[in-house]
Amino acid sequence: MQYENRPEAHIIEIVTNKASDEYIAYLREHQISYVFAGSEQIDCTLASEKLLALFGIKTLMVSGGGYINWSFLQEGLIDEVSIVMTPVADGRTDTNTIFERVETLPELAPVGFKLKSVEIIEEDTLWLRYWVDK
Repeated sequence: MQYENRPEAHIIEIVTNKASDEYIAYLREHQISYVFAGSEQIDCTLASEKLLALFGIKTLMVSGGGYINWSFLQEGLIDEVSIVMTPVADGRTDTNTIFERVETLPELAPVGFKLKSVEIIEEDTLWLRYWVDK
């Protein structure tokens, strides 16, 4: 996959055993690699282990939605959070969040962060980087 003026990227989809045969066929048709990690929901630790074993991937950039980001965070697999913040508000109540817990899972302890750096990347846009406070 080619995204803007970045180097070509290899897409790897992480799926559960619930993935349909049709979806797996779609991934194969589009030459998208995939790994199974979990039966009902994604096991992020298992996914990370398989990505290392099968593809040699030691470092991940998790840029999913709130649910997958929270899952990786709760499993202790995130050490840094990078947020680009622009001064825009839309007032919507259905806006996506950075981290979101699946309602059917038990509540876990909140996770804290320590500021690593702040950079102005455009006139009013900030790039915030945090370490996970372990």
